[in-house]
Amino acid sequence: MKRFVVVLLVAVTCSVLFATQFHSVPLDNEAYRIIEVGEIRGIIEAQSDVKPYNLNTVRRLLGIMKDSELLSSSEKVCIDEILASFDSQYGLEDGSVSQKDKSSIGFFRSSSGFGTTALGGNVSSVQIAGLGDKGKKVFDSRNSLAAYINGNLFNAVSYDLNFKLNLDRIDPNAYLPTELLFSTDGFYMDLFANGDRLKSLPDGRIFLGIEAFPEISTSIRDVVSMRIGAVKRDWGPGVNNFAVAGSARVFDGFELSLTPATWFSYSVMTASLGQASLDSVNGIEWPSESMDKKTGKYSNNISMHRVEIGPFYGVKFGVWESVVWRKRFELSYLNPLAIYMFSQNSLGDYDNVIAGLDFSYTNPRIGELYGAFSFDELYSFSKPFSCARNIIALQAGAKFSLPFGNFSELRTQVTYVSAFFGTHYEDKAKLFADVPYTTAYVNKGQNIGYPLNPDSLELLLAFDTTIDGGWKLSSAVKDQMRSAQYATKKTGTDILTFMNYGVFDVFDGEKWGQYYSRDFFGNIWNNIVDVELKIEKSFPTRIPMSVIVGLNGMIETSRAFEPEIVSVYERRWDTEERTVSVKNDDGTCTSEKVYVQVPHDVVVYEYNPGRILSWGDWATDFTLNLKVGVKLAY
Repeated sequence: MKRFVVVLLVAVTCSVLFATQFHSVPLDNEAYRIIEVGEIRGIIEAQSDVKPYNLNTVRRLLGIMKDSELLSSSEKVCIDEILASFDSQYGLEDGSVSQKDKSSIGFFRSSSGFGTTALGGNVSSVQIAGLGDKGKKVFDSRNSLAAYINGNLFNAVSYDLNFKLNLDRIDPNAYLPTELLFSTDGFYMDLFANGDRLKSLPDGRIFLGIEAFPEISTSIRDVVSMRIGAVKRDWGPGVNNFAVAGSARVFDGFELSLTPATWFSYSVMTASLGQASLDSVNGIEWPSESMDKKTGKYSNNISMHRVEIGPFYGVKFGVWESVVWRKRFELSYLNPLAIYMFSQNSLGDYDNVIAGLDFSYTNPRIGELYGAFSFDELYSFSKPFSCARNIIALQAGAKFSLPFGNFSELRTQVTYVSAFFGTHYEDKAKLFADVPYTTAYVNKGQNIGYPLNPDSLELLLAFDTTIDGGWKLSSAVKDQMRSAQYATKKTGTDILTFMNYGVFDVFDGEKWGQYYSRDFFGNIWNNIVDVELKIEKSFPTRIPMSVIVGLNGMIETSRAFEPEIVSVYERRWDTEERTVSVKNDDGTCTSEKVYVQVPHDVVVYEYNPGRILSWGDWATDFTLNLKVGVKLAY
């Protein structure tokens, strides 16, 4: 025991002496693209696919790249600008702030023997206006005022508190259906209508939303890192991933990462999922709960862990597992070394486990190639792609560094998410709650993993670069295809469409139990091609400012369909009051009230075994949107 205490004290002392700052660098920071390009060119080794990185790690990697002879002079200037922005936002290292630099327009920074402190904020406004077929008009307005205070105590612990007020008019037609931005924690409130809550979209009013992103983080010589807070996360090698995607809503969680060797790392997280008060979007049910119907149906936690091995000769492997579970005290999922699938089985299979593996191969002469496989259910190994109960997700992609501009990167990716992936039936037994609940993979109504509806396929091509003079250019082309094979409603399959597990008994020809074998391309009902182009210009003035102009075009083709629906009934008993005639001893009759139990069958849920009864004609809809935005004093 004494030996353990001595080792712990030495480790903490070393972290105080040598550590710097551990703030999480936001996923939208340009540093991540630069680091990716550095990996592709072979300037730095492949890094962990568990993001975000802390500020100390990002600074170290950018420093290595800056010293490389493989960068152009303009690319080194880009790195200098990013490092300078970190100094402004997070304060400088202890003892390096001069009296002249202790404050500047938009920021206040100070340094002492205890650490550093930075105070600042920003104002942002982004407007999207567009037109569609048949005179459809689009107008989305996002306006925010943010403030933050962050610092570093004794060079050992970093803290952040970011607070944001949003005034938004949300138009879902300005976005792909699975990429709707919902910028508030909990609910939106109308300040001009007695505090009415936003219940459905579209809604032409302006609503107030509030967000907060607190964080405390530390690290011991980059071997042990810890973070508790609300940050955006991205776990995996792709552009968005199945475990947790960079597009997912922020959630509060505790993370621990161990890196005892350069070729091995282990990351574990437990987090609390939230809700966003909304009933529907464009008439489609939103997987959360409005304030007046709150029952705790989506009151869940998520636990996740990931092992990474490599790189060896440019090859790296990752294995991960996650579970969404009803909020309760459960040691099985709080144990960082537990295997969630075994724990779920021992508890009675009420929670929702997903697992996966991925790999990447990096070669400076080729680029980076990667792939990922994830499974929610595996029922048949002989027919892995046709069996309906093989609930899987697949991804393959490549990243390339292009020889023009600064840190130019081209990415291509294909992602498939099968029907029922991430969904879960409602627990009618009410084992861990007083009401039925579901453990679907959603947080505040949006996917935790890849932003696609189940039973969908996406093709992606994206390009990003920086041009001298503070110009940034990004473009993306996406083609999203949706199948209706197992849809139970005419708006297609979504995260609320779960499988009827009770019908998988035998395989008979083209059926597994009652479900027809999977035929994705034979049942496509919706296809959206989305083209985006964005240009951003930064101005190096005393009050930092950036202006964004973007153009977005969407072509949607779809057809109506009539699914085959099977109803699942449940026998229920109701107490009914009845009046009966009772004959008395004297021969007279009197009326009496009695209560009897009356059985009746009710529909518990409906499912589609995988057959579409009829198809409508194809129709096309086109929308063109213009985006204009400005951000001050970031």
